[in-house]
Amino acid sequence: MPMIHNFVIENKLDVNEDVHTSYSWDRNGKLHKNGLTPDNQAHLDDNFISYIHDSLQWLETRNPSTGERLRGLNNYGITVIEEEQVLQRFYQILNGWIDLFNSAPYSIILRGDFCIGDGDEKGHYKKWVYNKSDLITELKKLARMALHTVEHGKCIVHFGI
Repeated sequence: MPMIHNFVIENKLDVNEDVHTSYSWDRNGKLHKNGLTPDNQAHLDDNFISYIHDSLQWLETRNPSTGERLRGLNNYGITVIEEEQVLQRFYQILNGWIDLFNSAPYSIILRGDFCIGDGDEKGHYKKWVYNKSDLITELKKLARMALHTVEHGKCIVHFGI
C-alpha cells in the first residue's frame, strides 16, 4: 500500500479519539467515508510530507487519540488542525510551497534521504520525482480546504501513514 497522508475537512464537534472509525481506506491508501467528496479531501505522498516537514513544525496541532498538543503532523497517527490562526498559517505555508514550485520545471525532482547500500561506500541521496501540475493541484486543494475551515468554523483532520 502506498504511504499516503490524507487530509479531510471535519466538523470540530465530530473529532474525538474515535474519529478514525468513521473512515475506511482502500488498497491505494485513499480514504472513504459517506459524504466525503473530492473537494473536502487531499492526499500527499509521505516523501513529500518529509520534504516539507520543517515548515509544518510551525503548526500547533492536537492528537485526538491522546489529547496531546503537538507541533506539526503525527506521521503515524491522526492530527487535528483546528485553531483559526493555525489554519491561516497552514494556508500561508502551503501557498509558499505553491509559489516556489510554480517556478519549477514540469518534472519536480526533490532530494530525499541519504542512503548507504551494500558495498556503497559513498552513499547517495534518494530522488523523489513529482509531476508539477499534479503536485500543485493537490497543494492548492489543501490550501482551499484550510481557508474553507476558517470561513466555516471547521477543522482539518490529517491521517498519517
